[in-house]
Amino acid sequence: MTISNEASRLAGALARSVAGPVLQPNDAGFADELASFQLGLRHRPDLVVGARDVADVKAVQRFAGENGVPVTVHSTGHGMCFAADRGIVLTVRRLNGVVVDPVDRTARVEGGTTWGEVAAAAAPHGLVPPSGSMGSVGAVGYTFGGGISLLGRSDGWASDFVRSFTVVTEDGEERQVDRSDAARFARLRGTGPVPGEVVTAMTIGLLPEGNLQGGGLTFDIGASDAEGDTAVLHAFREWTAGAPDELTSTLRVMAFPDEEFLPPFLRGRRIARVAIALRGTTEDADRLAAPLRMAAPTIEDTLAPMPFADSARVHAEPDTPGPYIGENVLIDTLDPTALETLAQPNGHTMVIMNIRHLGGALSRPPEVPDTVRGRDARYLVAAISPVDPEVSVSDPSAAHDQSGPAWALEPFVPAQVGVSPGFSVGPRGKN
Repeated sequence: MTISNEASRLAGALARSVAGPVLQPNDAGFADELASFQLGLRHRPDLVVGARDVADVKAVQRFAGENGVPVTVHSTGHGMCFAADRGIVLTVRRLNGVVVDPVDRTARVEGGTTWGEVAAAAAPHGLVPPSGSMGSVGAVGYTFGGGISLLGRSDGWASDFVRSFTVVTEDGEERQVDRSDAARFARLRGTGPVPGEVVTAMTIGLLPEGNLQGGGLTFDIGASDAEGDTAVLHAFREWTAGAPDELTSTLRVMAFPDEEFLPPFLRGRRIARVAIALRGTTEDADRLAAPLRMAAPTIEDTLAPMPFADSARVHAEPDTPGPYIGENVLIDTLDPTALETLAQPNGHTMVIMNIRHLGGALSRPPEVPDTVRGRDARYLVAAISPVDPEVSVSDPSAAHDQSGPAWALEPFVPAQVGVSPGFSVGPRGKN
């Protein structure tokens, strides 16, 4: 059932059971409670509940089960694909505690915690988490898709480090899920929860910080409306073919419009940037980066030693909310002809193409079975395009059809071996 017709009565009953806010659409704070990194979608539930603790999650689950009400869990919204248009949205950002065990090198991470919060808690112990390129991403949700960590080729998938999950089921009961519950543990690590499950915490392994060399080499490869220089693209392909496992890299290519809001060096230009993260010394970094530096002149070179706390500078992604759609393919070979399409004009600007080098530890069989996709892939090619939020919020399916960047991936499809759910984001339709 939906709860729209009797929302006030049920909101009152639920408010007596939880410590966090229970809000209806006309209440002050309703929109703020649903704030999301993804602005191309907007939840429109009958009620939103902000969980303050696990007891609140249990109460919501019991309430929803007894009343036949669907529950949608919302954290940071980075990987949001669908908008709830009924039922309850349960926000978990207040569940953001981290407890580090420096002896066991683990962290117990609550369900709304970001990777930045985990990294801050681990840093005093000389430890780091297997997090990705942005500290504002929710840690638990990131592991559901496997999680390509910043040093994935060296360290493996983030989900490889998960020791256990704490799950509240639709009957309001709390369960510890680990390797003893093999099927559910495998599903959560790679596919994620099913309706009726809310993950309130996980325990995950940490790594010694070690020596991190990180940053990016940026190249201007031509005008956005003309065919560009492919030297850097081919150099990346050849370079990654022989890269050691200690080196994890991503090639990003983006054509910018000729608009005054952009810095002069970006206006009307096609820019390629290779993000580099390396466990090693400065000498190792200089030696390994030499082929790229010789391929073409850089307009920026930030590769240098860095503390893990500054690791967001590796990918240098904008950490501001926005409306976007992301599609991807996992491929087993990087075809030179497909690669050259990144330097060709196509009438689209502001579409970001990312080619992540996989392999290394990301290709190793897991010690504990999981459902991660991509262990058999050599690269992940992802395309991200902006979307008009006025369209996507009112009609997500239409926005996906109009703005989805799947066309940009077509040259790479012949080598496809799968799709990574963690990189399929943005409007899809109704939940």
